[in-house]
Amino acid sequence: MRSFTRRTGNFVAAAIVSALGFAATAHAQSQSFDVPAQSAASGVREFAQQAGIQVIVAGTAAHGRTTNKVQGNLDTRSALERLLSGTGLVVRSFDGTVAILDVTADASPDSLEQVLVTGSRIARPDLENPMPVRVLRMDEAERFGHTDLYGALAEVPGIGVGNSLLSSSTSWDSGATFINLRNLGTNRSLTLIDGKRRVSSSARSSAVDIGTIPLGMIERVEIVTGGAAAVYGADAVTGAVNIITKKEINETTLSVKQGVSDRNDADEFQASVSTGFNFGGDRGRVAVGGTYTKTDPLYMYERYDWHYQPFVLANPANRGTSDGVYDNVNLFNYRQHYYAYEPNFWLADEQKRYMLEEGGTVRPMVHDVLYSNGPAQFATGNGGDGRNLTDMSQYRGGEEAITVLGRTEFDITDKLRWAGYFNFAKTDYDGAASYWRDDTRATFFGGAGSAKAYLDNPYLPDSIRAIMEAKGLTSLNIDRTYGNFPVREEDHRRRTSTVGMELSGEIAADINWSAFAQYGRVKDHAIQGNVPWKSHWLAARDVITGPNGTPVCRSEAARAEGCVPLNIFSQIPASEALKNYVMSDRDEYRTTTQQLFGAEIHGSAFQLPAGKIGYAFGVEYRKDTLKNEDDPMALSGELVYGGGPGARSELDVSASVKEVFTEVLVPVLADAPFARRVNLELAYRYSDYNTVGGTNAWKAGLIWEPLQGFSMRGVQSRSVRTPNFGELYEPVFTNTTLGSITDPCMVASYYATAERAANCAALGVPAPGIVDPKVGPHVTTGGNPELGPETSDSLTIGFVWQPSFLPNFDLTVDYWDIDIEDVIYQLSYIQVLNLCVDMPSIDNQYCAAQGRNLTPNVPTSQHGILMPAGAALWVKAQQANISRLYANGVDVSLSYRIDVGPGRLGFRLAGTRLIEDVLETTPGVAAGDQRRDGAYTNPKTRATLTTTYDVGNFGMALSSRYWGKGLGNVLAMSGEQYQDNTVPSVTYHDLSARYTFGGHTVNFAVNNLFDKFPPQMGFGEPGIYFGGQVYDLVGRNYNVGWTYRF
Repeated sequence: MRSFTRRTGNFVAAAIVSALGFAATAHAQSQSFDVPAQSAASGVREFAQQAGIQVIVAGTAAHGRTTNKVQGNLDTRSALERLLSGTGLVVRSFDGTVAILDVTADASPDSLEQVLVTGSRIARPDLENPMPVRVLRMDEAERFGHTDLYGALAEVPGIGVGNSLLSSSTSWDSGATFINLRNLGTNRSLTLIDGKRRVSSSARSSAVDIGTIPLGMIERVEIVTGGAAAVYGADAVTGAVNIITKKEINETTLSVKQGVSDRNDADEFQASVSTGFNFGGDRGRVAVGGTYTKTDPLYMYERYDWHYQPFVLANPANRGTSDGVYDNVNLFNYRQHYYAYEPNFWLADEQKRYMLEEGGTVRPMVHDVLYSNGPAQFATGNGGDGRNLTDMSQYRGGEEAITVLGRTEFDITDKLRWAGYFNFAKTDYDGAASYWRDDTRATFFGGAGSAKAYLDNPYLPDSIRAIMEAKGLTSLNIDRTYGNFPVREEDHRRRTSTVGMELSGEIAADINWSAFAQYGRVKDHAIQGNVPWKSHWLAARDVITGPNGTPVCRSEAARAEGCVPLNIFSQIPASEALKNYVMSDRDEYRTTTQQLFGAEIHGSAFQLPAGKIGYAFGVEYRKDTLKNEDDPMALSGELVYGGGPGARSELDVSASVKEVFTEVLVPVLADAPFARRVNLELAYRYSDYNTVGGTNAWKAGLIWEPLQGFSMRGVQSRSVRTPNFGELYEPVFTNTTLGSITDPCMVASYYATAERAANCAALGVPAPGIVDPKVGPHVTTGGNPELGPETSDSLTIGFVWQPSFLPNFDLTVDYWDIDIEDVIYQLSYIQVLNLCVDMPSIDNQYCAAQGRNLTPNVPTSQHGILMPAGAALWVKAQQANISRLYANGVDVSLSYRIDVGPGRLGFRLAGTRLIEDVLETTPGVAAGDQRRDGAYTNPKTRATLTTTYDVGNFGMALSSRYWGKGLGNVLAMSGEQYQDNTVPSVTYHDLSARYTFGGHTVNFAVNNLFDKFPPQMGFGEPGIYFGGQVYDLVGRNYNVGWTYRF
């Protein structure tokens, strides 16, 4: 573990630099209010909206109350007091940003109803917490027309790239939305709903789909950053996101939103309703609401002015290290001939590839600029013939969802309350992959490779027949993409449900108890549509002339089973009979469940000079299960997806944990010189897992307020994350990498460093490196039942400044540091290959986890094609506990509100500066460090500035989001490795306006106001868009919304 001194030094330096950037002078001013008299619940909400603050009503304090009319120019505190005068409600605390209301102005602090703040289980009369907590108000988030919670949270600088509709449209978790705090992984970020866990929607991890909560039922979202496992249990390594739902609703709200892009596509529609009522003399309360959302897909071809398939390719002119020539060059119209829609074939004696044009003529295929990256048979280039591999890929998939959430509470007695709740989500996601294609390489169809043209095929065009006869060929491999068949699909039909019940009550004064039981289930029907049926496809493409002179399948057995002949030379849309015969759907079923039980006692005792000690202790039990059933046809190899069967073995596993926890809040000092308040917080949790045994987590935090308006806070914590189902039990699977691969011993990177070149040579790879064989290694991946837990030590130190001479101003600065040891990680095959040759020698575990071709230019048994000397043949990349992952940085938040003219102008700035983020793979060997900070997905600087101006019932807002510059490949070994490895920074501006009248609110927003294009870069596999979840892919888009409350 790194020293506390170094961490503190980093913090102090960063804090000074950050604080010097801010200075302001102003005086208290008033603003215009126009809030009619109404029920307390709606009156407080409307007041908060006009004042631009967050107002929290503790417990049931608003029941049966009516707030006053507030009109005219007033400062916020005076207006709030006028709103509450005579209502029985009082302002318990107000820091200029958040106000907490309770009953009875003359109540003592000990008698006030307590509230829970995310990051602690101890109720308290204020929102003070040694852990930084950011509150996202949903009414503010909805100003910009967000139709999903992920879109609003993604603008928070501390939240990294997670899983959303902009993720891969063909992954196991497509259509689900997961949060990724600090960019350290969705499996290290815990999502809570009203302080409780939920069943995971992931195919393998414990991540929770935040899209299952209806937007209309979300009150606010609290984001606590830093290790929180001692409070909430495993997975809260980087923090927790707590979605607070509405518990009491005394009105009905209808809301409709419609969004569309500037190019008249990428439609989004949402309709929601929420309502509630009291019963039993206000002893019972019901709140229920639901949301319907429909999001249209967006294809890459709809944005070709942005994306013309950029790609990074090895530079044929490169001759060595420091030769002044870039190792790689950028192409912006990358084309591969053998992927063409037109039937094409390779003539080895001529070293040329020919294509069949629609008129039946044959001509050589050409590139505008040829790049000899690989065997000539698989040559690639810029422009010309061939296919743009992304023409049917998606920027985002389409989704239709219905979500419902409800809660009922009933006060059985004054000291006993029952509550029941439910949540249901029906999500239908439609993703698209690409068209099927025939490929010469033996990895297709289990060794069958591409279709073959035979002289007795009645579909054989005369032009190709003439070539075959002239060259004495009896067969000819035909490569092509079948654009005349339906595109392959990846659809998910998820059904998520949660039911729970709570009992809570009072044992004695200052001693309360609660207990709950909860059950959740997610059923996911994953459908891979339009997948080739192997035996049928192979039979259909081998055609002869039948007895009656018509084309028939060669195989008599296949003909007897209804084989429909396939014309491999035709681009005419396939008939329904042919599609039904050669294609099928693959159905995979996954079910996850969770049982959750808990009980706790919390309260205060032992009066100290500075106040009573707060405490909480309790027990929890959790059991999670996962069952996966793949299609029998996929398991048998009959359904072919990509370059191999891709079947997933049946999985039926469970994991359980028993936990005890305690937390203490000790008021050390109060109203002392230079110590207006000093509070100490301690927490501990012991967990006993049936998978990894016992674990310990703890937290120690301190708040010190030396002067009024200035406080310092710090937390040191130990968190634990246990391996999830996928990491433990994912079946070991071997697949072949197709297309252009990334190998450090290839021409493109052989000379990145002299050390790499020497190690590649020691592995048997001659200079100047491997020419891309277009077939990668067999990669073995899978779970590891021997995994142990990973442990994380987190430190957060910061301050909060709310000067009395500058009302409505607050500044917070926090340094954070997360150090995870025994990291559970699955290195990619690329990382394994890189680490092997970037170590001081090849005597390391990474070289032992791969095998290379020592018999060059001999067809391998694995691929059936010629492999160059030293080409990677196999790589093992299974889950493992590797060394450590550490990251640190500084968060800055500033807000200020001031009256300007007839209205109020507000500023909110939130930013983060990443200092370092490193995956250490080999202890003590710097060459094994994999830097992650500074990558385009993990820039050094992120910030969001929101400016609002509200005048009475009218308001405007401008959000400016800055995403810092980064590197396409943060592990580049030299400035010569890439022609352009930089990705520029980008700032997006979103503008909104809203108007409220007679219970109606109309909202209009323009997002990506200046229609900023995403950067055109080409790192990664061909066809994968660079930055899909980072940059705006829709372009300028408009959203109009209407809300009606009655």
